[in-house]
Amino acid sequence: MRAISPVDPDKYVGTVTFVNAGQVQANLPLATAHPERRALSRGAVGDFVFIDCEHTKLLGRIMEVKIPDAERLSVEPHLGASITPNPIGRIQLLATVVDSDAKLTRGVNAYPKIGDGVFLAGAEILAQMIGNSSTRASEINIPLGMIEAGNRSVMIDLPPEKLFGRHCGIFGATGGGKSWTIASLIEKIKENRGKAIIFDPTGEFCETAGISTIFAFEANVPNAYHVHFPYTEITEDDLFSLFRPSGQSQGPKLREAIQSLKLVRAIGNAAPPGLHIQNGLVEKANRSRASYFNAIRAHAGAIHAPKCNLDITNLSEQIKLECIWGTDRNNPQNFGLVDQQALGYCESLASRIATLTRSRELECLFQTHGRSLVDEIDNFLADNQRDIALISFKEVRFEHSTREILLNIIGRYLLGIAREGRFREAPIVVFLDEAHQFLGRTVGDEYGSVQLDSFGLIAKEGRKYGLTCVLATQRPRDIPQDVLSQLGTLIVHRLTNEQDRNTIEHACGDLDRGATQFIPMLAPGEAIIIGPDLPTPLPLRMLRPKSPPNSKGPQFQSHWIRRQQQGAND
Repeated sequence: MRAISPVDPDKYVGTVTFVNAGQVQANLPLATAHPERRALSRGAVGDFVFIDCEHTKLLGRIMEVKIPDAERLSVEPHLGASITPNPIGRIQLLATVVDSDAKLTRGVNAYPKIGDGVFLAGAEILAQMIGNSSTRASEINIPLGMIEAGNRSVMIDLPPEKLFGRHCGIFGATGGGKSWTIASLIEKIKENRGKAIIFDPTGEFCETAGISTIFAFEANVPNAYHVHFPYTEITEDDLFSLFRPSGQSQGPKLREAIQSLKLVRAIGNAAPPGLHIQNGLVEKANRSRASYFNAIRAHAGAIHAPKCNLDITNLSEQIKLECIWGTDRNNPQNFGLVDQQALGYCESLASRIATLTRSRELECLFQTHGRSLVDEIDNFLADNQRDIALISFKEVRFEHSTREILLNIIGRYLLGIAREGRFREAPIVVFLDEAHQFLGRTVGDEYGSVQLDSFGLIAKEGRKYGLTCVLATQRPRDIPQDVLSQLGTLIVHRLTNEQDRNTIEHACGDLDRGATQFIPMLAPGEAIIIGPDLPTPLPLRMLRPKSPPNSKGPQFQSHWIRRQQQGAND
C-alpha cells in the first residue's frame, strides 16, 4: 500500500481541551445529529481518531460523547431553543504513530497539548498501520476479520507466530460467535498446511468440513476412528482418583498391588528363585520376603516409573493377595498368612475395581483391544497428508470424572512428546473448547486426587517446545490466573457477566474499564483482539467460517409446530 498521512484536514473532528495520563477530552463540534446534516456528523462513540501533536501523532478511540448540562435542552427543537449545542468527547489514548507515519507502537510517547487537533481515522490507513506493525509482506499471514472505520471496512491479517505463538484465548457468551471463530481459525490452519488437534467436548465440530481425521471413544460415531487411550500411559494418581480407595488400609494395599503387577510385567518369564508368580499374580503369603524385595530393587526403574505398565485385569485379585501379615510369626524370613481383617476392608475396593475395569463407562481407558489413541496420534503426526485431527468427547461419560481425567491424560501425553522435541521444527496447535471444565480443578478425594493441570502446563511451558494451545470458554472467570497470564492473544466476543469482564481486564493491561464497556455491546461475530504484539486492542468483525459448526440449541419452534400439526390431525 502507498503511504497515507494519518491527518486529513477534511476529516477534522475537534480540538483537545483536557489531558490526563490515559485520556483526553475534546470539543466535538461536528458530532451533533442535525436532521439536515446527519450524514456529515463526525465523532461517534467507538470511532478511531488521530490526535495531531505537531511532531507526534497519537491513535485514540472515542469512549463518550455528551453536551454540557447547561445546553442539554438545546437539542429539543419543539422548545424553540436557538442555542447551538457544543458536544464534548472523552478519547482513550491507544498508541503512537512512528516510522514516518507508517506504523503504530504501543503506549504514548508524547502527550497532546490543549488546542491540538483531532481527526477521524480512516479504515484504510488504520489497517495499513496495523499491518505494517504486525506483518511482513514475505510472511504467511492469517486473515482474521474486518476493521470498520467510518463507512469502510478493511481486512486485518496477523502472522501465525503472533496469533498462536504465545497461546490464544477465545472468550464469549453463548451466541457471541466463539465457535465460529474457532472454526475459522481451524480453516486457516488447514489452508496453510499447518497441523492442529481439536479437543471437542460437545461434538459440535465433528461435522465441520476439512477435518481429515476424527477420533471417538464409541464405535457408532460416523466417519470416526473408534479408539481408546491405553491405561498403561496413565499414572498411579490417575488410578487412585478413579478407584478412590478409602481409609488407611485400602490405599496402601492398592499401591502394593500396583507395585507387584509392575514387577510381573518387568520380569516377564524370568522369575527369580523364591518369587512365586502364578497366572500373572504375585503370591506372597508364606513366601520369601528377601526374594520379593530383591526383585523389587533389581527392577526399581520399572517399579517407580509414573506410568501404569501392568495388567489391569489382575489388579482386583492382586489386592486380595496383598492382604497378608508382614511376617510369619514362626519364620520371620517369610511373609505371613492371610490377614482376614485387611481382606475384609479391601473386599469392597477389589469389587469396585473389578466392576469399573469392565464397565462400559471406562472402556475408553481399560479396553484392551482395538485402536490405541497413542498410536493413532503418532500416525497422524507422521502423516504429512493429514492436517486437522479432532478428538470427540461427546460420547465419554460423566461418571467417575472420566471426561476430565481422560482429557488431562491426553494433554499430559502431548506435553510429554513435546518435551522430547517432537514439535520443535513442526509446531502444532491444540484447541480446547469449554476449557473452564478442564482447568484449575481437582478430581478425586483426600485419599487419591488428580489436579487437572496438563493444559495449564502446556500454557506455561509448551511454547518453547512448539506446542501451543487455543483455549475457548464462556466463563473466563473460571480459568486460573496463572494460565490466563500465559495467553498472548485474546479474542473477546460478547461477555455479559461482570466478573468475566473484570477477569479479562485484570488479565490484560491494554484494556481499561472504559474499553471493557464495549464488550457486552458486541454484536454476534464481533470481537476485540488484544495481544502484546498488537499496537492496540482491535474491534473486528470476525470472518465467517466456510463450514460453521453445529451450535444450535433446542429447536422449540419446529418441535412445537409439529406437535400442533399432529394435534390438529388428531
